[in-house]
Amino acid sequence: MFYKLNFYQKIITLCLLYAIVFSISFYLFKFSIEAIKSREIILFNFLQVWDLMLVGFLFFQTFKYVRMPNNFYLQRKYETKKYFKYLGVKIFRLLLINSFFRHLNNRVYLKGRAKDYIFTFIEETKQSETSHIISGIFPLSIQLLYLKYGLIEHFIWLSIFNIIFNLYPFLLQRMNRFNMLVKYPNLTKKN
Repeated sequence: MFYKLNFYQKIITLCLLYAIVFSISFYLFKFSIEAIKSREIILFNFLQVWDLMLVGFLFFQTFKYVRMPNNFYLQRKYETKKYFKYLGVKIFRLLLINSFFRHLNNRVYLKGRAKDYIFTFIEETKQSETSHIISGIFPLSIQLLYLKYGLIEHFIWLSIFNIIFNLYPFLLQRMNRFNMLVKYPNLTKKN
């Protein structure tokens, strides 16, 4: 979206957009701590996590090819099929692909694509994984504020939404990438 801007234009654009995102988040925080009814708390926390997810999304709309160090994307010894199964990542995947959320990022789907898309797929999983890390940090900081002020219900709901919308997509991207690396070891070694 903002790829073609020069570096300084990207920084200015990103700062302006982040100012909007954080202003909205500030007001959502303010309204949520004033909320008394559970459904209001749930609504404000739901909106807040979606608002803060824009941080990662906007970052990659501006700096598409920024990644963590390569060793971050390597599979750890504990990241086995059983690990992902016990965490419920496969169940999350089924729920995701059978909901309207599957339309939010079509770049991380292989169905109907040629084998040469695997390289792009692997990079897209890295981008999506990094985006969810960035997007998960900001709700985490607000969760800590809720704890500081003793707002346990707020903390719980924001934690649930942060897990559903950031942690599980992060784990899903890792699982999908590792599966592709096992399924197509010769294709991926060329890259």
